[in-house]
Amino acid sequence: MIIDSQSNMVIKHSADNPPAYEYVATQNGSNEQPYQPSTSNGAANPPTMPPNTVTPFHARPMPKMQDPTIYHYQNPLTGEQIASLLPPNHPEMICLQQGGHTTETKFGILGILLAIVWFPLGISCCLLDRRVICTRCGKVIDHGMCG
Repeated sequence: MIIDSQSNMVIKHSADNPPAYEYVATQNGSNEQPYQPSTSNGAANPPTMPPNTVTPFHARPMPKMQDPTIYHYQNPLTGEQIASLLPPNHPEMICLQQGGHTTETKFGILGILLAIVWFPLGISCCLLDRRVICTRCGKVIDHGMCG
């Protein structure tokens, strides 16, 4: 049981049934005023935004991206100028500076088996199932027909 001191009324309710919203709203609404922020320095309130306006999420300026370093090379075989993002010590650039790749050929197991089983024709199958790789930079130069 709750006794309301302002209206001298007795309100009966249990913990399971809270008071009605209308009753609480009329009791609290007459004594309280809506919250209005006060300004400590006497400045005017900030202007309110009109409805349906879009505000940016990031008020900070976006950081500038650093420009990438561009390296200029000259192909020793053809003399053409090449601009690249790769530094001079990168393996692909070392191959370019020295004039070509050092190749290594690997044959697939299927090509080797066909070369043994069908000897004269199997050699051509073995040549189709090969892979050529540069040993310096690891670039695959030729996948072969089966790769």
